[in-house]
Amino acid sequence: MNELKSIKSALISVYHKDGLDEIVTALNELGVTIFSTGGTQSFIEGLGINVTPVESLTGYPSILGGRVKTLHPKVFGGILARRDNPGDTDQLKEYDIPGIDLVIVDLYPFEDTVASGASEQDIIEKIDIGGISLIRAAAKNYKDVIIIASKNQYEPLLSLLKEKKGNSSIEERKKFARDAFAVSSHYDAAIFNYFNEEEGTERISLNNGHILRYGENPHQKATFYKFANTRHGINLADAKILQGKALSYNNLLDADASWKAASDAYHSVSHIENKVAVAVVKHLNPCGLAVSNDIMKSLELAWEGDPISAFGSIITFTDTVTKEIAEWFAKKFIEIIIAPEFTPEALEILGKKKNLRLLEIPVKEKETGEKLYRSISGGMLVQDEDEGEDKEFRNVTKSKFAENKMNLAKFGVTACKYLKSNAIALVTENEDGSFWLTGAGMGQPNRLDSLRQLTIPRFNMKEGVSISESVLISDAFFPFRDSIEAANEFGVKYIVEPGGSIRDDEVIQACDEYGIAMVFTGTRHFKH
Repeated sequence: MNELKSIKSALISVYHKDGLDEIVTALNELGVTIFSTGGTQSFIEGLGINVTPVESLTGYPSILGGRVKTLHPKVFGGILARRDNPGDTDQLKEYDIPGIDLVIVDLYPFEDTVASGASEQDIIEKIDIGGISLIRAAAKNYKDVIIIASKNQYEPLLSLLKEKKGNSSIEERKKFARDAFAVSSHYDAAIFNYFNEEEGTERISLNNGHILRYGENPHQKATFYKFANTRHGINLADAKILQGKALSYNNLLDADASWKAASDAYHSVSHIENKVAVAVVKHLNPCGLAVSNDIMKSLELAWEGDPISAFGSIITFTDTVTKEIAEWFAKKFIEIIIAPEFTPEALEILGKKKNLRLLEIPVKEKETGEKLYRSISGGMLVQDEDEGEDKEFRNVTKSKFAENKMNLAKFGVTACKYLKSNAIALVTENEDGSFWLTGAGMGQPNRLDSLRQLTIPRFNMKEGVSISESVLISDAFFPFRDSIEAANEFGVKYIVEPGGSIRDDEVIQACDEYGIAMVFTGTRHFKH
């Protein structure tokens, strides 16, 4: 089983040619017979290296516009023949089929074609048939054949050719086969997901994981995988990392929450021209969120939302970070800054903070249709992303919700949506029309504690802000009137909640008693 096998012949047919020249040159130096077809054949011949056309082996040209090139017994027989099986080797001789010891093939760029917005016909033509068949055949017969199914495998193959003159062990061939099946299964999953329109049948393929420093805690191992998203637009996983130390498990979670909160806050406000949103997130919760027509104003308001919690936070801007913004952070410690762009001057200033991570990514689209995944012991939960605007905003009390508070209420719902349940948010509009999160309570086992112990104390830290002109938002319904009584104690006059409790009438009655205006949105935003 440990017998080394040499490479006497190779079949090469690839879509991407970069890096192939070194491989072909090394094979030629070892005297390997090379079979190829189409563009790959032309590429090899362009290097001045002899190549045998597959057509001369099969006796058939490439047909059907290139759909059929290598699908022939003389090709697959040479790959699948078991070298230790006399019956197989006799048939190779009988039908004049050369054994093939190495197959180098990659697949049409299906995912890239889908992501480009190409037509359905163009996408269908990028479903590889011959390539995927060659990969499976060669990987199945790994005892005798080496399969290279991606340019990511060129480096270990080149090392094998140069250091071992192409001689491989069974362990090495099996590893190449494993990697090849990873490529083929991922490819099939992407095609299935393109065609799939049924709930509960999605395929998830995780490849090329990046090992993180540790997980949620130092004793936990963790890996980051990037989904091959072809339908969901820009994702945080697409962010360009400009500087800083490696991102951790917790960094990635917080960065995603910050980017989404800032993006959604940006989309939730329509009356501000040249708007800029800023989110300050700590442990998945926004401790600051603001939208104004000035980036510095938005930053200052978001930071003032909870300046204690902002220490070591992740901050997202929906506009370009400038020199002025970079200088503002001179004496502040934060983990990550996320923005669509950084000016050269800002990069120079922030570059002095060597550990500070800078991520460059556009604003998230308003609605992506993305799925959220979460594991439980022995299984996985999948749900739609909580996105889009609440549409209802139905006044349910005698006191009418002022029209000029509706825009603020929509911003508040967005702010509350990103707080962990049970969540209560207070949002305020300044005289210049800017919106900001002025109080936040989250992660409590009951709504009353979120209100009394967290939201109100944080609001009261701010000077010159009127609670009676602010709007209080709850991520889910109030089950009892006690929260309304508490809100009244502190002077709240506007409340937004989804409604849906069996005691809605009791809650509405309490609001009427205290002259509080309440609207129901009809949409709960519970968040574990």
